[in-house]
Amino acid sequence: MKTTHCLAFACVVGFANADKGAPVVTERNLSIAAFVDAGQVVQGSYVNDDGHDPKTLHDIFMNRDGIALTYSGTLNGNVHMNIGVGGLFWKPFLGIPGNASTKKINFGPGISEASTQYDYNPRLTVKFGYFGYKYNPDATNLGEYLLRSEAYPTILQNGTVGDWVWLGNEYKSMGAKVTWDLLNGAFRQDFLIFSDFYGSPLFDFSPSYVATWKVSKAFEISGGFSLHRWLPIKPSETTPNQPGNIYAEVPNFPALSDPADAVLGFNGGTLKAMESQIVNFVDSSGNPIVKQEVDAKGRTIFIVNSTGDTLRPTTETKLTFKAIEVMGRASLNLSSLLGLEEKTTGPFKLFGEIAILGLENQPYFYEDRTQRMPIMLGADIPTFNWLDLFSVQVEYLKNPFPDNNFSQFQNTVPQPQLPSDNPAIYKLREQAGIYDRDDFKWSINLQKTIVSGWRADLQVANDHLRVQDESAQPSFMPVTQGKSDWYYLLRFLWSM
Repeated sequence: MKTTHCLAFACVVGFANADKGAPVVTERNLSIAAFVDAGQVVQGSYVNDDGHDPKTLHDIFMNRDGIALTYSGTLNGNVHMNIGVGGLFWKPFLGIPGNASTKKINFGPGISEASTQYDYNPRLTVKFGYFGYKYNPDATNLGEYLLRSEAYPTILQNGTVGDWVWLGNEYKSMGAKVTWDLLNGAFRQDFLIFSDFYGSPLFDFSPSYVATWKVSKAFEISGGFSLHRWLPIKPSETTPNQPGNIYAEVPNFPALSDPADAVLGFNGGTLKAMESQIVNFVDSSGNPIVKQEVDAKGRTIFIVNSTGDTLRPTTETKLTFKAIEVMGRASLNLSSLLGLEEKTTGPFKLFGEIAILGLENQPYFYEDRTQRMPIMLGADIPTFNWLDLFSVQVEYLKNPFPDNNFSQFQNTVPQPQLPSDNPAIYKLREQAGIYDRDDFKWSINLQKTIVSGWRADLQVANDHLRVQDESAQPSFMPVTQGKSDWYYLLRFLWSM
């Protein structure tokens, strides 16, 4: 349904212009592209639940085949339309004995693009519909944080958002873009608004801005911000009002007599926790310490089961998906700086990107913004035309929580998913360093044009790759979580 709306939306301008007189259509072009992806998860793990028991993976084969047909044309010299359809042949990631649905090859049709661009003049254009946007041309895999990441919970994506395309990192969604070029094209501004098609809560709009300045032939910088989910379709989902999403501070909470059974070994005083957790705290006999009720004014209270005392929260705060995200990036073209011919050496660059996914802290889970600051560094290494591209990227993010979006996907709450939804289990795993193993990510990307229209890509990485099960649901955690996990993917791409 959403792609049908995009197609209709993109065609409106063309019909409107046709009514003004005989249209002149130029630059008609019909292109077709097809690809085959094949590779292996050499070592990794698979999580399609809350992450309490990851399934270990060794030498698991991966394969996908896709095709896209795109028609483009220019109407009256300044209206450019692109309409693309395609499909993907895919197989569920892991076959389950006795479950035939995990063994069959699936086909998913879709819209690859449905967009219209209007040129007001050579420096000012507006584009809308369903299309792709990429602000970091140097990043082949990691990076591109501003639009394809989630702040609360802090989730980084791989490939295209939604994990249908494994190689490449172009963000694609429904929205609009205004591009304004200044200083003879040296300074570009993109004013954006996109709808979220892939992560709950669905369809929230995020106004964004990206500015890029080509300081010289060798040096380029860029920065931007996104008001992530600031225009929600359903505000009650973007900022849920439910006990599981309300942080509370409860004074005079009794001590837990057996800290081994407690969330953090609480010694009594002001308890700080999510309201849904408070009623699960038990004493040494396994009995709940309090029960949650509502007073005559409809406010939350907690009754101590052993004494009957009433405890009233002094603070109650709803967590939200809304965030202010900011990004900065830079690129240094060493070929240009050193006076080398890039046609001879191939790409020779250093580049990097940093983001803050959520300027504002939220209580309990998100009290340190440095834990929401991914940093990516990369280099294009010259191969003197042996390859079209040899790119290496590394990434660092000190996120103390599991890279698991189960809570967001299943329950639409802006919280990291704890294993078995149990803070005690999470704390034990955190102290054991389990969630430090995925702080560092890396990716190596090679590209080679074999003949005109036929290209081969190779990606070897420990990144954020997620895969689909038989119901097309992405795995809630990346298949590479440990330091020694990695996979490779080889793509053959044909286009004409």
